[in-house]
Amino acid sequence: SMATEENFMKEAPNAGILHLATHGKSNDQHGDFSYLAFYQTADSIENELLFVKNLYNMSIPASLVVLSACETGIGELQRGEGIISLARGFSYAGAASIVTTLWSIDDNASASIMVDFYKNMLEGEPKDIALRKAKMAYIQTNLGNNRTHPLFWAAFVPVGNMEPINDDVWSLILMIIGGLAMVSGAYFFYKKRKPEGPT
Repeated sequence: SMATEENFMKEAPNAGILHLATHGKSNDQHGDFSYLAFYQTADSIENELLFVKNLYNMSIPASLVVLSACETGIGELQRGEGIISLARGFSYAGAASIVTTLWSIDDNASASIMVDFYKNMLEGEPKDIALRKAKMAYIQTNLGNNRTHPLFWAAFVPVGNMEPINDDVWSLILMIIGGLAMVSGAYFFYKKRKPEGPT
């Protein structure tokens, strides 16, 4: 219940790392209306959706934003502008690097890849190498079944500054735990409301 849009607006400008594991939806006709969903409260006057257009007025100078949600790197193609997506919105808001997705992602595969991604970063790996190694570990673990298909692991794409995170290890761990705690409510809320399948 803490994973509200209001709390995101308060906390995001001060975060070193943002990890958003929630429901995402692109809009290929009106890219500014692609959104991430937060926990919806019964008495909320907000829709608890964070649209790309909301990010334009924010300052989010995080060293890393991980958008572990569906379709965060795709959206409307505007001539002369490129793809208007959630990843673009976070970049516009000041994020130094972003891990984004190109299609609907699988929950279990994403969780496995993200755990290894952070472990690799804690060992000092650059962000792109940390993600590559996490994907390779996922493939190796799933050899012999159809979950090695790129559908399950290839959606995650890193953009921006790929240098290693140089923060104190314990600070990094605390930021990750805080970010995951903030959005876990939103994930489970939307999981209940959505039919089974990729999210």
